[in-house]
Amino acid sequence: MKFEQLLSHLDSGVCVEQLQKESLLDIALMSQCVCGEIKPSELSHILQWANSLQWSASISLNEYVEESLTKCLVALKSNRMQSFIDHRMQQIEDAPLKDTAQFLINKINTVSKQKAEANI
Repeated sequence: MKFEQLLSHLDSGVCVEQLQKESLLDIALMSQCVCGEIKPSELSHILQWANSLQWSASISLNEYVEESLTKCLVALKSNRMQSFIDHRMQQIEDAPLKDTAQFLINKINTVSKQKAEANI
């Protein structure tokens, strides 16, 4: 799966600032939640990757993921997905991370478009 390869690639030490880590993790979670739910296997892959990061927030990684998942689902249900993504992208300054985030955003947009077309 390309997403697994992407997460493996991210474990290169490029992500050095906590805010960027959080923002990229939020976007990664949104890319898996965009269909309205996240499968346990998808969450497992994200958590494996996230555990490889040097997490330095006062909140534990697992708590952060739980809160972020809730925020992702709320943003989806309230049609604020784009503002959620835009806000997170503003926090990412490193070029490689921006590229990764953009890859995930393209995935989100593709799934959103397919979902919208299915509802027509």
